[in-house]
Amino acid sequence: MIRLVAEAWLAVQGCWRILTFKEGWEENFNTSMGGLWRSFSAAIFALPLVTLSLLSAWHGSNGERVYGLEDFLVYSLSWVVFPLAAALAASIVGARGRWAAWVVLHNWSSIILFAIQATIYTLFMAGLINLQVIAILLWLYRYLRILVHWRIAYIALGQPTLTSAAAAAVPLLASEFLLIGLSLAMTPGAPAG
Repeated sequence: MIRLVAEAWLAVQGCWRILTFKEGWEENFNTSMGGLWRSFSAAIFALPLVTLSLLSAWHGSNGERVYGLEDFLVYSLSWVVFPLAAALAASIVGARGRWAAWVVLHNWSSIILFAIQATIYTLFMAGLINLQVIAILLWLYRYLRILVHWRIAYIALGQPTLTSAAAAAVPLLASEFLLIGLSLAMTPGAPAG
């Protein structure tokens, strides 16, 4: 377990190096098959951050429930959807051999994204920001999320900028479709009549 925590710590530091355009990030990642499987433990490390975000956003401004257990289902399924969509995208752009590296970098970088999201919701719950500020910060977070996904795809796939952006869009769109599909499936139907 301590080795896994150490690998996670190094990988998050490597992701930070990638996102801040610093050299030497390569030595922080294990892109072997074992490293690929261990990178999915990022879901466990990110779970407290996701739980904090969901609990913080549990109620809307008028006290109604905004998030629920279906959000944990979306969270869980996203760890399956990304690798599948990334495999398709990597194959399309001719970088099939770089798929594992992309998944490893993505999995570990997700911890950083969930930490940012949890920080925003925690500031709101602590009363340090109001609804208008959280709306702006969440809008900026969506933009940052896209940039992080592009940067990770660019580094991992070794493809040109636009090709990497197109490849990064495939898993992002797949996640959005998953979210929409689950929302529709879990919405109670209108009574007939």
